[in-house]
Amino acid sequence: MMMFPFGLVACFVNGKETRITEFTEDGFLVRMHREVPEINSVKVCFYHMEKAGYREIELRDFEAEITSGREDEGSLPDEFFTEYEISTSQKDYGEALQRLMGEYSRYIRLKLEEDDGKLAETLTGYPAEKDEEHFSSLEAQKRSWFGTGQIGKAPAMKKSGRDCGNIFKDINPEYALTLDRQELYRMYLANPIQDFVRLYEQKNGLPFLELKGKVPDRLYIGNQFCHLLFPEEEQLFSLMEKAWEEHVEITLAFSYVRQDLLANVEKLLGKVDKWCQDHSAGVEITVNDWAVASIIKEKCPRLISDLGILLNKRKKDPRMKWKKGDSVFFQENNLNSDFYREFLEQELGISRYEWESLGCALKFPPGKNSLHIPFYQTNTSQYCPLYAVLVNGQRGKQGYIKECPGYCTDKALLYPGHLNMVGRYNSLFALDETILKNPETRISEDVDRIVVNML
Repeated sequence: MMMFPFGLVACFVNGKETRITEFTEDGFLVRMHREVPEINSVKVCFYHMEKAGYREIELRDFEAEITSGREDEGSLPDEFFTEYEISTSQKDYGEALQRLMGEYSRYIRLKLEEDDGKLAETLTGYPAEKDEEHFSSLEAQKRSWFGTGQIGKAPAMKKSGRDCGNIFKDINPEYALTLDRQELYRMYLANPIQDFVRLYEQKNGLPFLELKGKVPDRLYIGNQFCHLLFPEEEQLFSLMEKAWEEHVEITLAFSYVRQDLLANVEKLLGKVDKWCQDHSAGVEITVNDWAVASIIKEKCPRLISDLGILLNKRKKDPRMKWKKGDSVFFQENNLNSDFYREFLEQELGISRYEWESLGCALKFPPGKNSLHIPFYQTNTSQYCPLYAVLVNGQRGKQGYIKECPGYCTDKALLYPGHLNMVGRYNSLFALDETILKNPETRISEDVDRIVVNML
């Protein structure tokens, strides 16, 4: 008797998927919710690890027989299911079963005897030996990403021949900058917009865009991932007033909202809505919490919601390029479904969607699409890993933080250099190098806004 995890083998009886509970020497057992008059077709799908896909075997020669229900302790009573034994001597079925047994046994052996890096290296070709190579600091990592110059000074880089006109060629999108932490809030309040943009570029190193002090059309104020990095109320309205005076559009970026903070957020949104009324202006709100979207829809008529990154879910990982199999399914998500977009617009007034550049082709849906470059978020925790490491000595000892000491101002979690990722505040981010390395990179014409984000 043999058993496999559910994802490794599937069975279709008379065209309907059913569960294989056991494999025997010459067949298998399947469990169905009721007896069927006749079983006339059986298809078994075996996962092929080398091809990262399924091999389908249509049984042409088989026998099906009802077996008695088991009455072991803890099992379901017989009347809740009917169990069939499917017997076959078909050669391709036996070969596929033997292959799966060998591949799964190999996986189990590697899982028990090797670490995760060696397991990935053996199965996918992942360069596990590079996991030991780390940069000495975030500044050193930034210099590697963006050039040999010192971050904080004008970056010394080879000219790529690209400029803002090339990056935004043929689509003329709206251009926005992200202000997502205290350092940037203070920098913006202390400088005219033109000087702020130059400081922003110099501090972070933006040679791949060569914006040359281009004033943004819009500012994203706030942090989509850590609620503790959102500006204080007085500071927030100072930022909004300054942007309004400098004729820069405003998007306020909210993260998830914990239940105990929801009332405060509702009051703040009401004040922002009143500010819009007083200034005859509109403000966008990037929402990453369904409760916030509902509040805006019901109580804040002058605010415009757009779907944030935490709610626009995608499979994201810098190690995805080593994944075997077809990556075409990563190009779309639920926003590519018409009914879902219609629901968001009709029920919550959401018609703009926040996306991230992941280094792979994306199929953007109809509507308003904002693309964040060059970093994308992979993980976010309500319990800050950086705080846990610095205070408790282990990232696993995380807890809810009500008052943040601001360690992320000058601290970060570093990862193997070849992964191009870093831990900032309560999240992990990875760099999409597409624009840096490929001078022919073009932004999709379905994107009407580019949002530059820097760590």
